[in-house]
Amino acid sequence: MARDYERKTAHAEAMIKVAMIRLMAARLAGEDIEPQGPIETEAARRLNDELNQK
Repeated sequence: MARDYERKTAHAEAMIKVAMIRLMAARLAGEDIEPQGPIETEAARRLNDELNQK
């Protein structure tokens, strides 16, 4: 994540949430996908952290 193109923190968080939704939907569909790009990589990390806390 060398650059942050979102001007506000809320925008960056929203992009991560959208990426998380994409990853969760793929998992529910039984697909094994690799995160593409820095936003999806961060979303995957946060998703794994949430799942490991429960």
